[in-house]
Amino acid sequence: MAKDWYKLDNAAKIFPVIYSKHDTSSFRLSCVFYENIQFQYLQEALKEALKRFPTFCVKLKRGLFWYYFEHNYNEPIIQEEKSNIFHSVRLRENHGFMFSLNYYGKRLSIEIFHALSDGTGGMDFFKAICYYYLILTGKTIENHGEIKTNAVERLTIETEDDFLRNYDSSIQKYGKEPKAYRLKGKMYSNHWCGLIHLQMNVNELKQVAHQYQTTITQYVGACILYSIYQYHLPKHKRTKSVNLFIPVNARKFFDSMSVRNFVLYLRTHCDFNQSNLTFEDILNMVKETFKEELTKEKMQARIVSNVSLERNFFVRILPLFIKKICMKIGYKTLGEDMNTISYSNLGIIEIPKDMQEFIQRFEFSLGSCKKTPINVASVTYQDRFVLTFSSKLIDRKLIRGVVNKMVEDHLSIVVDTNDLEVES
Repeated sequence: MAKDWYKLDNAAKIFPVIYSKHDTSSFRLSCVFYENIQFQYLQEALKEALKRFPTFCVKLKRGLFWYYFEHNYNEPIIQEEKSNIFHSVRLRENHGFMFSLNYYGKRLSIEIFHALSDGTGGMDFFKAICYYYLILTGKTIENHGEIKTNAVERLTIETEDDFLRNYDSSIQKYGKEPKAYRLKGKMYSNHWCGLIHLQMNVNELKQVAHQYQTTITQYVGACILYSIYQYHLPKHKRTKSVNLFIPVNARKFFDSMSVRNFVLYLRTHCDFNQSNLTFEDILNMVKETFKEELTKEKMQARIVSNVSLERNFFVRILPLFIKKICMKIGYKTLGEDMNTISYSNLGIIEIPKDMQEFIQRFEFSLGSCKKTPINVASVTYQDRFVLTFSSKLIDRKLIRGVVNKMVEDHLSIVVDTNDLEVES
């Protein structure tokens, strides 16, 4: 039996505050099958997955001091996907559910409000939906634990707030960071978001990264920053820090099994105030950041920074309407203003061998907003690496720059996009 209500985890508390039609604070996961979606099986597949993942079967409620989640006894709505993505999560619609399951042709997609979970927890939930869907269509699949189903024991620690569990007041908070350069340009109207998928062979990509003596995440991050340096950063603006925001799966550092939010981050603070920087120069900046920041100690310091405000007595006793004002100001000055662009690598998607013959690829994308109008995400499935740009900007200089660099490094790329035909 599911609990009647849940507290929002530490990372989730900000998202109901900043949610708007301009910034839905959601991310998107897609699975492209080899056959067209059979809609009649989706509702039952979703119901079965929700039994295993009760923290997704909730609606948002407003308390006196904090928002909280209440168990949702309604039936979720499943729709054929519309062209304007990242706008299907509406907190007062969809029977109160904070995710939206959509289908079109061979593609099944879910958009998830970030207060529910991060990309790792969201993918666990989405894989279960895909699994149950295939079972209901008559496929025989032997699951060896790659999919969290109702046959796999649900542990209490999966629904705990691991930010609070790993908080240590004796550790010093993370220090202040510099404000970031902003990407600017003409935006699409009506909150349209362009999705540009770059598909490539992951083994070829690994080989290129190996030649640079780096990882895939560092190589892709450097390509993004190099493109900004070449095509998007005026010389008179190079005194500003270009900050690449990279989410980090904290489960790997703290032995966590949470299906809720447990993601931390690092930021590369690149000094572009010099001429004739090469790709290797920028890559070295990225590698140095990872060396310094990707440690359990630095991650612990970020946890302390996040949790200490929530635990402050005076903050706790403030009514919610006052907290919202303070949190919006804090998010702008300590979060939003610190990021130029985000890149999230979800890593390798593992599913049962029996499922692989029915699925072509997975896709992962982040929502974008006015302050960070381009964000980047990637996921690997079998031998295919899919790098996705979500952009509110019509201009494609940054994305072309990334493609040009990768082609220069002899990578073969297939481009897929939902772009509108508009005048730039």
